[in-house]
This record gives sequence, structure tokens and C-alpha cells, in this order.
Amino acid sequence: MDAALPAEFLLDEYPDAIRETGRALRELIFRTVPGTVETVRPGWRWIAYSLPDGRRVRNFAWIGPERKHIHLGFEHGTLLADKHRLLHGAEERLKKFRYFTFEPSIDVEEAVLADYLRRAVDLAILPASARRALVIEDSRGDDQVPDDWELIE
Repeated sequence: MDAALPAEFLLDEYPDAIRETGRALRELIFRTVPGTVETVRPGWRWIAYSLPDGRRVRNFAWIGPERKHIHLGFEHGTLLADKHRLLHGAEERLKKFRYFTFEPSIDVEEAVLADYLRRAVDLAILPASARRALVIEDSRGDDQVPDDWELIE
């Protein structure tokens, strides 16, 4: 992997609307989380975002472009509070990630996205043991069935 690849290397392969949404998401990430490191993951077709932590990095988000839509995803997304159920991934039973999908333009308020980004960073910089404790605590909680669902017997 070549960490020096610019994000345009990946985004330029996509239709204009996806490319522009990708650029807007990049700008939002850099404005919201100063010190962010951007790394193109060509094999995954993602742009990863992390914060330096000594000799390591703490991944917190990614942008995943596709032909018809683009994703803004979160490394520890299952631990993000999402009371309005804006994030996708639970329906796919993803064990770690959650993400927004934009088809192709951003249809969520910037302040909401910035809040998710900040909370994703807060989770990423926690020690792994603290994140594991959150997973255990969350698994003991309610089953997260939406309030408007009705039990059919």
C-alpha cells in the first residue's frame, strides 16, 4: 500500500456527483477533526481517516465511494448512539462498522455529521479495553427494538 496516494486517485474514477460528495465529506472531516491523517486504501476502495497516537494511528472513519452512492463509515460504529437510526449496517449484521449512505448528495445536516465524527473520534482514542467494556455493557442493555415495532404473537 502506498500511503502517499492522494484521495483524488480513488475519487477520480467515479461519476462527478460521487466525486463532489466525496470532496465535501473530506472537507467536513478535516474541519471537524484537526490533525486527521488521510490514507487511501486502494484494495478496499476506501479512504481511511485516523488520528496519530505515538507510533500508531487510531482509525475513526472512512469514505467508501461506489458508482451510484457514497458512504461515510465509522470504525467503531456499533458503539455510536444512533437514536434516530440514521446509520446503516445493523441490517447487514455488521459487527463493527456503521455508515451513512448518500445517493449521491449529502442529505444529512452537516452539524449532525460533525457530531457523529466527533463521537467516532472519542471512541477511537479510547483504550481497547474501554471499548470492550462498552461492548459488554451494550450487550447487557435492551435489545434495541424500535419503540414503534409491535410484538406479534
